[in-house]
Amino acid sequence: MKLRRALVTVATTAVLPFALSACSSGGASSTSTDESGPSAHHTAGDPNADLLNGTRLKSLLLPVGVLPKGYKADPQATRDSGKAFAPPSSSSAVDLAGACPKLEASAWIQTSGIESASFAQGDFANASQEEFNQEIDSFRGADAQTVMTRLEQVLKHCAHFKDTSNGATASVTIKTTKVPKVGDQTLKAVLSAPEWEGGTTLVATRVGKVVITTFYNVQSSDMGAAGLGLTKKIVAQVQQAK
Repeated sequence: MKLRRALVTVATTAVLPFALSACSSGGASSTSTDESGPSAHHTAGDPNADLLNGTRLKSLLLPVGVLPKGYKADPQATRDSGKAFAPPSSSSAVDLAGACPKLEASAWIQTSGIESASFAQGDFANASQEEFNQEIDSFRGADAQTVMTRLEQVLKHCAHFKDTSNGATASVTIKTTKVPKVGDQTLKAVLSAPEWEGGTTLVATRVGKVVITTFYNVQSSDMGAAGLGLTKKIVAQVQQAK
């Protein structure tokens, strides 16, 4: 019998440290702003100029009504960084040795090792513990491009790896493709294993200084293919907000 993965708990746990850290550091930032989005009121040289804050990003997330019937929002994993921006910080080196298991959780953008200036995220699950997670992050300078480069590096490194959880081992394969004409850059990765029921589709899309990441874990044979279509809806909203 193939294993049924229960990743909802894992994903929620994985996403909380980042979310709490971003909110905390953002609130302490001396460069924080109470504006709801890009504004001409920023001073010259402001690293947050033209960035969308967490409140604005939250408004661009998909509502539960867009998902298939049966999904409900998880309030514990639905949050944003508010109107403040996190202070600039040094990026960490990509931890390839520990990256692969993190791709099985909703906060997989963390494998890039780069903290965002602001973020918003929403998580939905159904009775079968299938999960859709969406996250939007704003980055300063060229960090968004670097995030995409690093995510591609991680996905390539993790094309084949062994996953051990709940006392069982699975041989995971990740098939990554570039999706043209969606945002400025888009990567789609499908995770599967002979030992699993269903699979997971990950999508990362850059729109200017914003990176959208989605995580769609299902028990069906489509491996969460609908995740790309849902991501495109977020991309369209972000593009209209720029």
